[in-house]
Amino acid sequence: MAQEPDSPPDPVFESSLREFKWMLVIWLIHFLWVIGYCYAYGYPAPETPLVTVLGMPSWVFWGIFVPWIVATLISTWFALTQIKDHPLPDLPSVEATGEHPMKEGSQHE
Repeated sequence: MAQEPDSPPDPVFESSLREFKWMLVIWLIHFLWVIGYCYAYGYPAPETPLVTVLGMPSWVFWGIFVPWIVATLISTWFALTQIKDHPLPDLPSVEATGEHPMKEGSQHE
């Protein structure tokens, strides 16, 4: 029996997979940063004086606040510059039907 040739990969799937990999790497880097830094510096010896940065303990500032801001900036940059919109060929266009395809009461299966 002859096999059918592989169809070309769906561009929406390829784009989604690329975006997923980026977000996973961003999340993993910051996860390791937060867990590692807070583990290393979040439990100082009782006799160690508390050092603060902007009114927060330094381990909170460097281990939680900074990674949160950095992850937000990277994610915002990625969302605004790297994520591409692709039309979905399965859905009828709004112009062709005269109504929004996800409008309540429309026929979908």
